[in-house]
Amino acid sequence: MAKTEVIVDTCFLQKLSSEGKVTGNIKKVLAELGYSPVVHPYVYTYELSLFSYYEQLVREGYIRVISYDEFQKDPSDKESYEAYYHVLYEDLRLALKASGCKQIDKLCLHKSQTIYNTHKQGSSMGDVHMILMASYLQMPVILTEDSDIDLLRDISKRRMQIGRYSLQIFNGIQLIEEIAKKQDSSLTIKEIETILKAMGERKAVSGMKMLWRKNHIG
Repeated sequence: MAKTEVIVDTCFLQKLSSEGKVTGNIKKVLAELGYSPVVHPYVYTYELSLFSYYEQLVREGYIRVISYDEFQKDPSDKESYEAYYHVLYEDLRLALKASGCKQIDKLCLHKSQTIYNTHKQGSSMGDVHMILMASYLQMPVILTEDSDIDLLRDISKRRMQIGRYSLQIFNGIQLIEEIAKKQDSSLTIKEIETILKAMGERKAVSGMKMLWRKNHIG
C-alpha cells in the first residue's frame, strides 16, 4: 500500500521522539497510519539539520527533504509564493497581536536577506513556509505541536484560491488517538502507553486506554 507523504516539523519530531532519545517511536507511529514524513527545505536547513539524530533519518532516506523546485516550478510560482509569504506572515502577526497570546516582530528584511536565508527564533517563519508548501503541493496533513499552524491554515483559506483542498493538522497526542481508534492497530495499548510516557504525557494514558477499549470491544 502506498504511503501518504505528510509534512513534519521539528517540534513534532522532538515531542514524539522524546527529544531524540527514542526516534524509533516516530517510525512506529507514522507507519501505523501509513504516513511517510517530508520536511520543507527551510525547516530542514535552519532547524532539523541541527540535530544529529534527525539528520541521520534524512541520510537514511526515512525523512525526505522536499526541494524548492517541486513547488516552485517556474518564476511565476516563485513570485506568487513570495508574495503570499509576506501577506500570510503579516496577517498572522496581526492576528496574534489582536489575541494577546503571542507577539512576533514585523518581517523586516535587510539588504541581501530573503525569506529563504533569514531565520528568527520564535518568529513563525518556518510555519508560513510549511503552510505554503502544503497548499502548493496540496498535501493533506501537517504534523506539528505549534498551534500557529491552525491559525495560518484559516488565514491561507481566506487569502489563497485553493478550491476544495483541505488540510488536516495533528499533534502527537491527536495522532496517537487516531491509532487508538483503529480496530486493526498493530500497536498494542501497552506499546501506546510506553510511547505516551516517553512523550511526557502520562496524564493522557487513562483517556487513551478508554478510547482503545471503546474501539476494541471483545
